[in-house]
Amino acid sequence: MVQLVLIYCLSKDALSCVERRPPLDLDPSPMACMMAAQPLAAQYLEEHPAYRLTAWRCEISNRPERAA
Repeated sequence: MVQLVLIYCLSKDALSCVERRPPLDLDPSPMACMMAAQPLAAQYLEEHPAYRLTAWRCEISNRPERAA
């Protein structure tokens, strides 16, 4: 299973980060993951303006979300 991993850090505290693994609604393939990355990252930033996206990746995994 391919998962999108988005890492956000507080704009005012670069050491305070969170990792998010939003579900991919469509086919969980590497291409679908890459295509979904930008809109899902933008949606989170709209809802959490104090954060900024610091990294993202598509990985083969089934781990749950955790603190970054």
